[in-house]
Amino acid sequence: MSRNCAPRRLVIAACVSMVFHLGCATWLPTGEEPNPIKHGFAPTPPSPESAGIETILVRLDQQQSQRLPELWAQIDEQVLAPELRIALDRNGMRAGKLSANLPLLLEDWIRETVRRIGEDPLEQTGFAADISSFSQLWRCRANSRKELTLRKFATEPATVFYVEGTTKARTYDSPHFLYSIQAAPRGDSSATIRLTPELQYGDPIRKVIAREAAIRTDMRRESVAWEKLTIDLKIQHGQCILIGPTTESRGLGEHYFHTKTQNGDIQPVLLLVRLSESNLDDSFARK
Repeated sequence: MSRNCAPRRLVIAACVSMVFHLGCATWLPTGEEPNPIKHGFAPTPPSPESAGIETILVRLDQQQSQRLPELWAQIDEQVLAPELRIALDRNGMRAGKLSANLPLLLEDWIRETVRRIGEDPLEQTGFAADISSFSQLWRCRANSRKELTLRKFATEPATVFYVEGTTKARTYDSPHFLYSIQAAPRGDSSATIRLTPELQYGDPIRKVIAREAAIRTDMRRESVAWEKLTIDLKIQHGQCILIGPTTESRGLGEHYFHTKTQNGDIQPVLLLVRLSESNLDDSFARK
């Protein structure tokens, strides 16, 4: 092994630790908040018609997961249509909206996530579990689409159960579980956020892409989107959408909101999506 390998690994781990720490810290209301991880190659000023969306994944240990009913009692789930709440529940998911002030219980869990990332090298490098706790900032223009990865299996297949009237099952090779994110900024410091669970699988295949009077080929994997589980909500600046698993692990929730740790433990995961900024000029707001 080269002499330079060990120092190089230490430098990489230190950089990853700093980036992850900065990302998580923005969710805590203590002191001046640093900026979360940004997508893109270089900092650019926000578009006048874009929304800044922050996401964070919070992994819970056994003791924390026992208090999930206490957390959900503080979440507004009635903001979703009854049909959507039923569909989510049948597939092992639940969701709701939070105010700008997070419940103290959730703040404690995020604070614990920050501590864990700062102290555990496996957390810093993303090897502690197959879902990593991290925070990201997405710049979303109207009609643009972003992809938030939850779990990604390199080689092994996964059997996925989906309930829509009846239970359907299918085994997917090398599945990539993700949420697509779309945001439409409004003129009143709000935005409409659209979140859809999707899955990409199999080997990449060449496809013809037609867009804006141009035709090109691209290597893409097959995909499926569960549109009937889409969450489409208008939220104000600072408000959050919370998505997580039901108490009993089942359906899509088993794969999207549960993770396997290095120790072999299965832990529930929460996804928070927050509107951090909405830059649509009031003069262009829809009436």
